[in-house]
Amino acid sequence: MADRRRRERGELSAGVDDLGSSSNGPEPGGLRLAEVYGPNRPGLPRGRSSLPAPVVREAQRQRLLRAVIAAVAEKGYANTTVAQVVARARVSRKAFYDHFTDLQDCFLAAMAEAQKAIVRELMTSPRGKLPGASSPRELLRRSVGGYLELCAQEPEYARCILVELPAVGSKALKGRNRGYGMVADLMRGWREHAAKSHPEWPDVPRQTYLAAVGAVAEVILSYVSRGDAASLPALQDPLTEILLGILAAPLPPES
Repeated sequence: MADRRRRERGELSAGVDDLGSSSNGPEPGGLRLAEVYGPNRPGLPRGRSSLPAPVVREAQRQRLLRAVIAAVAEKGYANTTVAQVVARARVSRKAFYDHFTDLQDCFLAAMAEAQKAIVRELMTSPRGKLPGASSPRELLRRSVGGYLELCAQEPEYARCILVELPAVGSKALKGRNRGYGMVADLMRGWREHAAKSHPEWPDVPRQTYLAAVGAVAEVILSYVSRGDAASLPALQDPLTEILLGILAAPLPPES
């Protein structure tokens, strides 16, 4: 009986841990954006140790969002099935259809929530949460470095967003472009703040910020597509220089 109770407590803890920051979707720094709940990991608690129904539903959803990213990154969207996703998530097929209409619905939801998590991560820079990042150049550099580190830690997400998502369809492409737009807005906010100390800088059209996002994405894609996401953090300084050039923000290196 004591062993059973300890086992139930462990299962309950595992079920709660699945949620992470569930109300906001996957979070960098917690569970990975791509998570596989294989046979060696517990399923959600059942019976006497079961969680409240709303908590179970949210845990199921988070498992499915992470599992679909892992599955699509490994097999490609065209070769991924609902059966593969539920097997990785260790939830039932019925649970999948309680949350999503089909594979595309699940994948697009996972990408949308992952993009929001990435933007939240990037937004920490202008808020002054990066120790020692006192200058606009260093803020940009550290933001670039943070994103590259995250892509290196989440190669499945990077592959899904850059390689798989555009091929899913027009709705998926709109979702990706919406995410690019959020990052472009962050860049615009950074430049407008930096330009207050540099009235000599020329104005740039709004398309410049999307061009900057696209340039970074293409460089990252070249690494992700050949399975070398681990090398991305080394691009922090080169990509910072590229962005400064595109944004017409000639901030010299700091001594």
